[in-house]
Amino acid sequence: MLRFILCFCLLLSVGFQGFAQNNNADKRFNDVMLDLVASNSVEAFRVADSLMQTAKTDLDKIKANLVISFVHQSVGTYSLAVNYAQRADKLSNLLGLLDYETSCAILLASIYREIGVYEESSNYINRAKSNIKGINDSSAYYLLEIQIIQEEAKLLISSKRYSDAIDLINAAILKKGYIDVNHKASILLRSKKHLILADCYNQLGNPSESIPYLKRVLDDVLGMETLLRPYAYQMLTEAYFNLGQLDSAKIFFDLGMPYIESSNNMELKSRFYFQSAKYYGKIGDHKLSLTYFDQYSKLIEQKHNTAQIIGNSLLKSNYDEIVLLRRNNLILIWALIIGISLFILYYFIRIHPKNEISESIAQYPQVNESESPSSNYKSLEKDATIVNLDSQISLETETRLVKKLNDLEDEKFFLDKSITLGTLTNKINSNQKYVSYYSEV
Repeated sequence: MLRFILCFCLLLSVGFQGFAQNNNADKRFNDVMLDLVASNSVEAFRVADSLMQTAKTDLDKIKANLVISFVHQSVGTYSLAVNYAQRADKLSNLLGLLDYETSCAILLASIYREIGVYEESSNYINRAKSNIKGINDSSAYYLLEIQIIQEEAKLLISSKRYSDAIDLINAAILKKGYIDVNHKASILLRSKKHLILADCYNQLGNPSESIPYLKRVLDDVLGMETLLRPYAYQMLTEAYFNLGQLDSAKIFFDLGMPYIESSNNMELKSRFYFQSAKYYGKIGDHKLSLTYFDQYSKLIEQKHNTAQIIGNSLLKSNYDEIVLLRRNNLILIWALIIGISLFILYYFIRIHPKNEISESIAQYPQVNESESPSSNYKSLEKDATIVNLDSQISLETETRLVKKLNDLEDEKFFLDKSITLGTLTNKINSNQKYVSYYSEV
């Protein structure tokens, strides 16, 4: 169960839970993800790097990569965040750990959403939905399912579909099986849903509806050091500012300020600078307003540049995959062509000649086994003589001989018992070969 809890809560980009501290490694993970990422980003990096250096098992390496990715995402070094998350993802895939694969997909969806690469974010959400189907542990399934829904809702917020996000989160609230008041992971998941709802109502121009949700978040995280707290302070500042209650806005503005520099969280700083520019502009301090707006603009430009770099990297990766696919297809086609050619060649060299020989033998006259070879030879010789005479006797000679033989037949010459081939030949004035040929025919 600890494995699942670690996996789920690594992905809470605005909050994290504590682990059972049965060993030093668990405590250090807890220090990074729950405390340091909210209060001291420099120390969070130091501890995260130490975790990576001391990781011995594959599971420890997955955890360390996820932790470092999470810290990089928090401070806005998104290229490195993607790199470490993908390392964890590949190792999880290699080991067949569906829970960690799902967690990695959710984390990558979160990173791509923050830099505005929404299509890639959506792809990873869909991958997480596919991976989660293979998880049998019900508690793990419910916790991951809620995180997927929350990331989907935040993607809807990015495209300004606030009402759809509210509907999605309200449907998630009705789901059972994941809330455990004795478990920090469950409490933080519930708090994050309330934070999302509050953000939607603020953006829709209903700040009064967001305030109760934000105060519930603060109640839930009481005594915990988590990024959910400064986010709640920031959204309360925005809500009271939109209601025109500047004094209340200033209270929460001051409460959130210490987290801005200590956490160095990119998203939090971006919202803080933008709201500060509006606040100081409202009270007439235009110089300070411009200063904060300039800081806000630099963050947006930094995020845009990062998104462009990562986007180009994705395009190159996709192009390389297409080239590899085409090359593999070309190799397959040539392999098929060569295979077919070799078969045809084999057919004509080895099989077809045998068939021709069999057909040729079948055309020769069949030898009667009872006949002697000499009699067969004579028969063939005789047939050959007949064929040769057929080709040698002219039509005129043939006609003349036939007529004389017919005349002799009418005279009944065959009744003369003393007649021989020689006398017959002399009688019709021809040669013995021709007379013998026509006698036999």
